[in-house]
Amino acid sequence: MLVKLVGQVDGSARIHTAGDVATAYKILMENTIDVFLVDIILDLGKKGDISGIKLVDQIRKIPKYMFTPVLFITSLEDATGYAYQKLNCLGYVEKPFSPDQVKQLVEKALYFSTQRDQDATYCFRKKGILFPVKISNILYMESNRHVVNIYTQEGGVLSVNNKTLKEIEEEMDADCMMMCSRNTVINKDFIENIDVLNRFITLKDSDKKIEIGKTFKKKVLAEYKV
Repeated sequence: MLVKLVGQVDGSARIHTAGDVATAYKILMENTIDVFLVDIILDLGKKGDISGIKLVDQIRKIPKYMFTPVLFITSLEDATGYAYQKLNCLGYVEKPFSPDQVKQLVEKALYFSTQRDQDATYCFRKKGILFPVKISNILYMESNRHVVNIYTQEGGVLSVNNKTLKEIEEEMDADCMMMCSRNTVINKDFIENIDVLNRFITLKDSDKKIEIGKTFKKKVLAEYKV
């Protein structure tokens, strides 16, 4: 219901959902979130649970989320005072909530936006181990036989086989990353030049020429108004 209501306020919004703290934390670290809707009670099996408040307390310790709007979903009146005073909560929605109230609060919250972190980090998972990589250091990513290879500015290569290239690009949610073929995503900040005639891109700090897919040519050219 909440996802549906947010979509009615802004049909272009990218909405992430999580049913537990660990999943939510992974999402907010791998993306830049503009508005949080958090239920105070996240563990129904735990008496007196306020894990939603604890999550937001952790969120506020992350510099880029110090002032990001938070809307609490709650039936606990005693908790709302703490949420306002200590966590700078923008508002709260009482259960059972009114759809109109939710939409009004979300519309208000969307006037604000989280500053995009220039050193945003994406965590790649490989064999149960997380490898954090700064997005600004990624030259390009290439998919080959169900394996995505991530090439960094320092010359390193990280191979990941549990996600598709498109999934990684969408999860990064980074303006600098651009898909130029079905198998390749490049970091636009490293583009040296674009050969329109031969359909390839040369990147700084790399000798490799990146092919522009036939179906992606218009998109790439429109990006640079070529």
